[in-house]
Amino acid sequence: MNKITKELHKLIDQNGPISFKNFMEMALYYPFHGYYRKDVFPGGGSGDFVTSPHTNEIFGALIAKQLLQMKDILETDSFDVIEMGAGAGYMALDILNFLEKTGNDKFFRYIIVEPFENNVLIQKEILKDFVENIEWISGLSELSGIKGCFLSNELVDAFPVHLVEKENGLWKELFLEKSGNGFKEVLLDIKNGELKWYCEKWLKDLPDGYRTEVNLGIKNWITEISKALDRGFVITIDYGHIRNEYFHPSRNRGTLLSYFRQQVSEDIYADPGNRDITAHVNFSDIDYWGKKASLKTIGYTSQSFFLAGQDIEEVINILDNGKVDPFSPRNSALKSLLLPQGMGDSHKVLVQSKGIDKVDLNGFKFTNKKSKL
Repeated sequence: MNKITKELHKLIDQNGPISFKNFMEMALYYPFHGYYRKDVFPGGGSGDFVTSPHTNEIFGALIAKQLLQMKDILETDSFDVIEMGAGAGYMALDILNFLEKTGNDKFFRYIIVEPFENNVLIQKEILKDFVENIEWISGLSELSGIKGCFLSNELVDAFPVHLVEKENGLWKELFLEKSGNGFKEVLLDIKNGELKWYCEKWLKDLPDGYRTEVNLGIKNWITEISKALDRGFVITIDYGHIRNEYFHPSRNRGTLLSYFRQQVSEDIYADPGNRDITAHVNFSDIDYWGKKASLKTIGYTSQSFFLAGQDIEEVINILDNGKVDPFSPRNSALKSLLLPQGMGDSHKVLVQSKGIDKVDLNGFKFTNKKSKL
């Protein structure tokens, strides 16, 4: 029995069954032992999962290209980029490299929101050439009056979620009891008023036995962003669905998955703290709560279309100093980022704005599915 399992068992002994949300929160963020609280970042080629920035510098460069257009739209000489959930720091590295390469770095201020010191140390090592140009803060509440863009890539999927299931016409919340050295699921009445409201509003037509996740953390997160943003944009990149896809009758066991050494597993409760736990993102929720917080949705599309709109050929030309290399590893990276069997279709991009009239972003040059949200 590992450290987190022991702590969870203690909590159950003291307070009774714990919610799945509390289990996920401890498994991912418990000090020193949680999955994201260790001294070595778990992602990358030799880690448990690979994100877009791990594939090649082209991903960050294409995002930088979009940021440059956003800066022009704001007509400002000082554009703030606030990255939330920067992981090991590779996307920041590639964005800053591209801005420097194009001579635009002097117009940007880069801020990383990172609450955990172990991750800050990892990021500072990766970003050692840019440390003097980056500000680290521990939370969104430290920001105000931002003119620029809030940016995240595969952050929201790691928010702890409530797990609910419909039983005899009523929605119940899933809790955990002790069972030997592990856990046993039990369904209990929902006492969280916001969770009950969500189920009644969005899940009322689903059948008995249907199980799904509810990410209530989205509301506070997007509200905090809007409070800090004076004028600009919010880019959210992650894997997920819109509401009618997320709660489709065929997806009746939810989207929760566990990752260990790049192998996917549905055994969520095994060895907590030593494997990733994620839930797909409901982009309709980000759109809904964003509107409630005075954010306007500009567009929603797949990662492949969003990146393709950034003039890939021009970006590659800049990265390669005008030399064309048909055998460059960048070519295989692009396939992973753009093609449907890679991250091109599974990952989506939602862009919101505040204080800006109607605008045509490069990322939605080919398609914009915001009406489906």
